[in-house]
Amino acid sequence: MNDASTIAAYGQRGRPPLLFLHGLRLGKAVWERHARALADRYYAVAIDLPGHGGRVEEPFDSAHVAAALDAALDACETPPLVIGYSLGGFVAVSYFSQHPATSRAMLLAGATYDFDGWKRLPFRVMAQAMGALPTPLSRSIASLSLRAVVGDEWARELERIPFDPQVLDSTSALAVHGMRQSDLIARYDRPLLIVNGEYDLIFRSDEARYLRNAPNARREIILGSDHAAPLRESARFTAIVRAFADEVFLSEQPPGAAAGSAGR
Repeated sequence: MNDASTIAAYGQRGRPPLLFLHGLRLGKAVWERHARALADRYYAVAIDLPGHGGRVEEPFDSAHVAAALDAALDACETPPLVIGYSLGGFVAVSYFSQHPATSRAMLLAGATYDFDGWKRLPFRVMAQAMGALPTPLSRSIASLSLRAVVGDEWARELERIPFDPQVLDSTSALAVHGMRQSDLIARYDRPLLIVNGEYDLIFRSDEARYLRNAPNARREIILGSDHAAPLRESARFTAIVRAFADEVFLSEQPPGAAAGSAGR
């Protein structure tokens, strides 16, 4: 399924494209405020990943994820700057490290974690535990967890997004059987910006390895924030995206277009 229910676009087609990929339990709608703010200069595209939003009926597996990304790239006239948050970041690394020429650059937020060794276990156990609980109880636990991470305002918005709980088990299985992400990123030869919340202790744990392995990577930290930084600090995150996009697409900007862009 590739239509307005699964893809949202903001700004004029033909401008430098940005492709936003959301995290687990989220959807394309979480990028609306970011995309609208960037649409003055860019063509911002946000998609639902399988098992989320308009693709809630699609299984979260490699084939369906690749099909969703192929459809997103078809919506862009030229290779986009890819912005992947959490699950979206891991999806971006898996796909674009194998097809780097289909992107202009990549920004990873909250996604510098390798699911190797013992670090696979907590996510596998969580997925199995949630799957074993009665549906009403698992939904209550998921709601409480969501509110603890992103706060009540965002949680109310996110709870309206359709979500297939089986995605938890699917992502866990992919993590167990997939290649280490920090090894994959070594294949990515385009500009890479790693953005993490200062206190995102879990998903920053392999940050140094990603930076060491990626040939064109640098890091930016959102001080005082955590894994939810792209949502709870949306203005700061949007400013980071804009500054990186201005840099990446500098040769395509009309004279004076980058003047006054937000700095880092």
